[in-house]
Amino acid sequence: MSSFLIVLSEKYQSHNDDEIIDFVFDYFNQSLKPFDDLFECLLQLSSESDNHIDLINSILQLFIQWKNQSNKSLLLPNLNETKFNNFILQNLPFESLNNFLEIFQISKEYLINLFKSSVTNPINVNTYKRTIHFIVKLNYQFEFQPNELLLPLILNSKDYLIDIYLDKNRQYEEYLLNLCNHLYENNGKRIIEILENEYQMKNITLHKRTLSKLVVRYWNLYGNEQNEKYPNLAILQQKRTLSYLVNVKYNGMNDEKTMSDECWNELVEVK
Repeated sequence: MSSFLIVLSEKYQSHNDDEIIDFVFDYFNQSLKPFDDLFECLLQLSSESDNHIDLINSILQLFIQWKNQSNKSLLLPNLNETKFNNFILQNLPFESLNNFLEIFQISKEYLINLFKSSVTNPINVNTYKRTIHFIVKLNYQFEFQPNELLLPLILNSKDYLIDIYLDKNRQYEEYLLNLCNHLYENNGKRIIEILENEYQMKNITLHKRTLSKLVVRYWNLYGNEQNEKYPNLAILQQKRTLSYLVNVKYNGMNDEKTMSDECWNELVEVK
């Protein structure tokens, strides 16, 4: 770490706010390239094994204060784009996102293009997950076509990432159900056709049982028995329920029944 960051870290531990502000302001007042120096500080802090999230947040907030008070004519830097993008995707703390965007004046269009590139060709699993967190934090879910984000999550049964995507937001829950209901047109016999022709998704490996299990899970969570609104999902649930009951009643072991006829008749409504 640079001498500036070492001293700043020590001052930060002492919790002397006035001294920290004076020290940071003085550093950027003397800097010939304050944006470049700020970004270099962020890179150094993020490369350390210790968790410097609080310090990163602090220096970004102080930079904004300094910039608003400064009489300097400040021009945005011409930073290395690869380093800049990798820092956002791999290291930028979620809590620091808004301050970072404000300081470097990053446009929505720039971010969406970056995030689309990341989910299409992720550097690694952690970066992919971080990208989804950023998308949700910025409420950008609808900036992505189904084949760019939500459909790959569904087809790969990434429940935990779908839950992040939904963000306990009803409009995204309904969007998910509508998409799944469409996939299961004609009892799910057109899934591949729909994926290829409507969403340009080729060479799909479809695990039908896993997919139907995931879809029914979300139907049970968010469908609220709206059979008329999501008829294909209602049918899918009924089919899976019947399949389960058949397996329970006839488990295939020594031809023994595991469910009484009375219970069976009641569950499947045989009269």
